[in-house]
Amino acid sequence: MFDYHVHSKISADSKMEMKDACQTAIENGVKEIAFTEHIDYFYPNCELVFDFEYHEYEKSIREVEELFKGQLTVLKAVEIGIHPYSNKQSKEFTDRHFFDFILGSVHIVDDLDLHNGDYFKNKNVDEAIKLYFETINRYVKDYKDFNVLSHFTLIKRYLHFVNSHWKEVKWEKYFDVIEDTFKSLIGSSRGIEVNMSGYRYRLDCALPELPFLKLYRHLGGEIITVGTDAHSKHFVGKYLNTGYKLLDEAGFKYVTTFKEKKPDFHSIKEMI
Repeated sequence: MFDYHVHSKISADSKMEMKDACQTAIENGVKEIAFTEHIDYFYPNCELVFDFEYHEYEKSIREVEELFKGQLTVLKAVEIGIHPYSNKQSKEFTDRHFFDFILGSVHIVDDLDLHNGDYFKNKNVDEAIKLYFETINRYVKDYKDFNVLSHFTLIKRYLHFVNSHWKEVKWEKYFDVIEDTFKSLIGSSRGIEVNMSGYRYRLDCALPELPFLKLYRHLGGEIITVGTDAHSKHFVGKYLNTGYKLLDEAGFKYVTTFKEKKPDFHSIKEMI
C-alpha cells in the first residue's frame, strides 16, 4: 500500500515525528509514504504559518530514509495551497527545491477559510458549493505546477457551518463544472487524489467518493493516488484499502505512485 498524503511536524498543523509516522506505516503494511508538508502562503485569519525550511525538511527525510532503509520508501513531497495571491511564490519554491511529488490543494475560496467557517458566512448550501467548484475549476486552469489535485470534495468536511451534511446534497447538480475540471486535469497529465480524511472527520466517506471517481474514470482519468491526510500516527495507513476498493469499483485497474514527479502505475487487484 502507498500513503501519499502525510503531514509530520514540519507542517504547522501537525506535531507528529516523521519516525513515528514511518514506524506506524510499516506496522500497517504501507510500502511507500509521501510527506506532503504544507506550503500555503495565503491563509487569512489563521495564526498558523504554513511554510517550512526545505533544508530542515530534507535532513529529516534523510534520517528516516536511513532509519527505515529496506522497509519503507520515503518520498519528498509537498502540498501546495493554490491561490492567485501566492501562486508565483509557490512555483518559485517548488522550482528551487527537489520533490518527487506535488499535491495541489484549494483551502481558501472567495479569499476566505473553509476550515474556520469564514467562507460559509452569508451563503446558503448551494451558493457555497457552486462557488467552491467554480473556484477549483478556475484555479487548476491557472496553476498547473502540481501532479495531483488533493481532496477534491474537501467542502464536505465543513457543511455543518451551513447546517447541512454531504448526504443531503445533490452533487450531480455540479457535475458540469466538475467534468470540465477533470478534463483540464486529464488534458495536462495531472490527476486526482482519493483522500481518506472523511473517515477521520466521521463522515464515513472518501474525498471524493464513488460517483466522482466514476466520472473521472469515464472521462479517461488514469492518474490517481490514495492518501490518509494523516496529521497524527493514529491515522497513518488507515483506510487505504477502502480507497483501493473504491478505485476498483469505479473501474480503475491501477493506482499511481511518483518518483521525480513521474507517474508509475501499480495493479489495484494486488492490493485488495
